[in-house]
Amino acid sequence: MSLSQKCFVSLPLLTISESGAQDALRYRGQIYEEEDGRMKVESHYLDYQHTFDFGTTLGLRLAIDTLSGQTPTGTHASLNDSRWLFQTIADERKVQVLSLEHEVGDYSLSFEYAHSEETDYLSNALALSISRELFDKNTTLSTGLSYAFDQVISTPFTTITSDQDKDSLDLSLGVSQLLGPNTVVDLNLGYGNSKGFLSDPYRRISQTKTILVNTPVGSFPVTDTFDYPENRPDTIDRWVAKASAKHFFEPFGGALHGSYRFFSNSNSITGHTFEIRWIQEFGDQFSLSPFFRYYRQTGADFYYPALTDTGIDGHGRTDGKGPYYSSDYRLAAMDAITYGFQLSYSPMENLSVDFQLERYEMSGRDRSTPEIFFPTANVVSLGFQWKF
Repeated sequence: MSLSQKCFVSLPLLTISESGAQDALRYRGQIYEEEDGRMKVESHYLDYQHTFDFGTTLGLRLAIDTLSGQTPTGTHASLNDSRWLFQTIADERKVQVLSLEHEVGDYSLSFEYAHSEETDYLSNALALSISRELFDKNTTLSTGLSYAFDQVISTPFTTITSDQDKDSLDLSLGVSQLLGPNTVVDLNLGYGNSKGFLSDPYRRISQTKTILVNTPVGSFPVTDTFDYPENRPDTIDRWVAKASAKHFFEPFGGALHGSYRFFSNSNSITGHTFEIRWIQEFGDQFSLSPFFRYYRQTGADFYYPALTDTGIDGHGRTDGKGPYYSSDYRLAAMDAITYGFQLSYSPMENLSVDFQLERYEMSGRDRSTPEIFFPTANVVSLGFQWKF
C-alpha cells in the first residue's frame, strides 16, 4: 500500500435505473496535485452499464491512477529534529469492477466484485446489498455487506520482508425518506473491522537517544538518531453515521444538499464532516453547483511525530503488538476544508459534460506536528456521460 493511497478518489458507478436508458457510458479524468512538489495523482475512470430486458443491470468499470511526487516519511535528519525527510515515490494502480443489479418487485439486489493492484498492494473485494421500497415508494430501506481480502506486498523499499495479509469486513444499514415532492432525507449507519497488517510499510519514526557502546577500552555514551518502522495495532473497529437532506426550492430553480457524517474508530480517532452544496439550474442545459466541506478529527492514541522524550523505546517490530506508534500525519489531530464548484452542460438529450474544480487544504491542530506535513492541493476533473 503506497504512502499516497489516501489520494485515491472514488467515483460512484452509474445508475441506469435513474435514466431509464438501456445503456450508459461515462468517462472522467481527474488530476489531484499538491503544492510544493508533493503528491500528484492522475486518474482515468471508464464506466459502462447495460440493462437487459429481464431487469438485470450489468456494470463494468476500468480505472487507472498514476501517482508520483514526494511525501514525508515520518523521520527527521540525524540529531536535527527540524529537518524532516521526504521520499519520492511513483506507482500506478489499476482497478476493475464488475457489478450486477436486479429488481424484483419492490426489492433491488446488487452484487459487486472489485480488483485492484499496484506494485506494493493487491486487493480483492466482494459486496452484497439489498434495498426495499415501502409506502408507495416514499421510503427505501437498504442494507449491505462487503468483505475485502488484501495483501501488502514486500518490496526493497518497504519495512516488511514478506507479504502480509489484511482482511476487512463492513456492514451498512440505511433509510431514505421522501418528506414531500421536493424534500428527501437519508440516514446511514455503518460498522467495519479490519485485521492483519494495518501499518504503512513505508513509514518510519525517529528517536534520538543516548546508548552505551562497548569498546575494548570501556563503555562510552553515544547520542544519535535511530529510525524504526511504524507499528500499529493488528485490528481496528470503526463506526460511521451519516445524515443528509435535499430540498428543491421551486422559486429559485435550485436545490440545497446538506450532510453531516460522524466517524470513530478503536484507535481513538473521532471525525466530523459537514458538507453543503447548492445546485442551480439554468434552463434545461446548464447547472452550476458550488460546494463546501469541512472535516475535523482527533488524533490517534499512538500518534507521535517522533519517539524522542515519549518514554517509549522503538523496538523495530511490525507484528501489530504493543507498544504502538506511528508518525503518519494523517493520524494527527487536524482540520481539512474542501471547496469548489461543478459546471454541467447538456448539449443534447442523453449527453452531458461536466467540469469540476476544487481546493483542498489540511492543517494540524497540535503543536508538535510540523505544518509542512499537511498538504494543500488543487483538484481538476472533466467528465462526460452518454445514455443510449
